Amino acid sequence: MFAFMQTVPHMTWHHENQSQGKLCHLYDGEAWKHFDRKHPTFASDPSNVRLGLCSNGFNPYIKASSSPYSCWLVIVTLYNLPSEMCISKPYMFLSCLILGSSNQKASIDVYLEP
Repeated sequence: MFAFMQTVPHMTWHHENQSQGKLCHLYDGEAWKHFDRKHPTFASDPSNVRLGLCSNGFNPYIKASSSPYSCWLVIVTLYNLPSEMCISKPYMFLSCLILGSSNQKASIDVYLEP
């Protein structure tokens, strides 16, 4: 609960600290601006939570690089926060761990659909 109370004041940081012509935060990027134009009702409230979904796969058997086994991590992070917070451990949530005997990249959307 204590960590949550420390996070609340930062949830509108992206709106209050806009960069002037520099790409310093995801907020400054064209994808964020496009989303705001497409969904103006959502964008009008800076406290609405914006989430990012990240995935990465790796072979857990380092010595057997030819092994077909793979492991995929799917991580959710809060993009409302300052850059140094949204990429730190307390604000990155492991939402899915996909294990398999083949490359799961081709069918990862099956896991992400729900």
